Amino acid sequence: MEKRISKKIIVLVILLFSLIFEFSAFTSTHKFKDNTVYVAINKQDTTEEQIKEELKPNVVKPLREHYQNDDVVGKLTIEGTAIDTPVMQTTDNSYYLNHNEYGAYQAEGSLYADYRVSLDGKKVLIFGHSSPGWNVPFNDLEKYYEKSFYDTHKYITLVSLEKTYTYEIFSVHIETSDFSYMNLNIDEDTYKNYLLKYKDKSIYNTRAKVDNDDILILQTCSNHPEYQNYKKKYLLVVAKKIREEKNEKD
Repeated sequence: MEKRISKKIIVLVILLFSLIFEFSAFTSTHKFKDNTVYVAINKQDTTEEQIKEELKPNVVKPLREHYQNDDVVGKLTIEGTAIDTPVMQTTDNSYYLNHNEYGAYQAEGSLYADYRVSLDGKKVLIFGHSSPGWNVPFNDLEKYYEKSFYDTHKYITLVSLEKTYTYEIFSVHIETSDFSYMNLNIDEDTYKNYLLKYKDKSIYNTRAKVDNDDILILQTCSNHPEYQNYKKKYLLVVAKKIREEKNEKD
C-alpha cells in the first residue's frame, strides 16, 4: 500500500514539474514577443527623431527679432574662435562697414555679405573689419597665418534662412593686386582653374582638393607686418562647400 502511494507521489511531482516548465516556457515566449514589439516601436521612434534632427534649427529669424532688423540674412561660425556672428546684407557694400547689427552707426561695423550674392548661391563673399585696436570677430582670421591654427580650425558653418552649410578652408592668402575674386561672372569652363589659382596662392598647402565646388570667401584687411607698406592688402580665407542641411521653416 505504501509503495502505491509513493509511486503516485512521484508521478504527481513529475507532472507538477512538467507543468511548471511548460508555463515558464510559455511566459518566456510571450515576454520575448512583447519585447520584440517594444524594441520595434522604440526603433521606429528613434528613426523619427533622427529625421527631425536632420532639420537644423532656424537661427536667422530669432536673430532678426533680437536685432529688430531684417538685414540679418545669416550667421557665420568658426568653432573655437570669436566668429559666431550674424551676417548682414543690404543694397550696397558700404552701409555695414560702419553700422552694427541694430542698424546704428558704429565704426567697427558688422560682418556682411556682398549685396550681389545669395548665401545659398555658388559663390558667397563676406566682409568684415580686422584691427589691433578693435575687438572684432574677424581679428581671429589673422590666426590663419599659422598652419597649426588652420589644422584645428579648418571648417566654417554658414547658416541662411533656408539651409545650414559646412565649408572646408582650402586657401589662406593675402591679396594686394588681383581682385578678380570679386568677380561673380565666371565661365563654368574655367571655374575649376579659378579655384586652383587661389589654392596655389595659399601661404601653405592645406591639402584640400578642389573641383567645381561652391565656395565661400571671407575678406578682411590684413595687419601682417610684411604687407604694411601696401595700400591694399586683403586677407582672404577661401573655403569649399562640403555639406548642406535644411533648416526648420519656423
